[in-house]
Amino acid sequence: MGDLFDTRAVDGSFLGREEWIRLFFSADRPFIHYSSNFVYMPQGVEVPGHPDLIGGWVAREIRHSERTPPQEGLEPTIRSTWQALFIAIDPTDHPDGQLLVIEGNDEIGRPKALVRAIVKAMNDVAGSPYFSQVFPLVNAGSFWEFARIHRDEIVSLTFDVAAPNMFNDANDFQEELRSLRDQENVSEVKTTLKSDTILKHSTSRITSVVDYVERGAGELSAEAADGSRYSSTQYEERKPSR
Repeated sequence: MGDLFDTRAVDGSFLGREEWIRLFFSADRPFIHYSSNFVYMPQGVEVPGHPDLIGGWVAREIRHSERTPPQEGLEPTIRSTWQALFIAIDPTDHPDGQLLVIEGNDEIGRPKALVRAIVKAMNDVAGSPYFSQVFPLVNAGSFWEFARIHRDEIVSLTFDVAAPNMFNDANDFQEELRSLRDQENVSEVKTTLKSDTILKHSTSRITSVVDYVERGAGELSAEAADGSRYSSTQYEERKPSR
């Protein structure tokens, strides 16, 4: 049941997830990230060829210490400029949830950290009808390749995942997470599985965990018997700019 002060649609009805995302990204959204001023601004026009996408800019204020021209006495002064990168959001339902892509520019900020800062601002909106989480998509098969290289000798597996509210299909793992979300108000689950010998990581339960993470719903790390380590954060999907 929604809160009395939840953000509503114009007609007073509860907002669906897509409606809420479209509403949030349709307006300027200032936020603070690492003590710097940022703002999300909608592009105002459709992304060419992709009418369902929301396009916008994430901009950062850059403050420069300078001095006035000699004829003005070389007095200390601060000049503010702004740098921006492009972001596109797909708020429609997909098998791997709602999606977004952001331009990479470390001078403005690390993409994953910026996205998480925007989502925090989204959750901080008074009356926000949803609690949103964001995780990167992971290159499919990267964990299984790690396991193969290390002769399937996995001794521990740690996963940090979001309790699902967006996936339409079902399996035991996702249903258990849904139950934790609905009955215990859990939004995120972090668990480490260890074995004194070799972890049986190819079971349907573990396969479900790995598949869930690869679809952008969490992070996964593992350790092999020889001490080698795997982290899904090293295999996040990136596309080179053209």
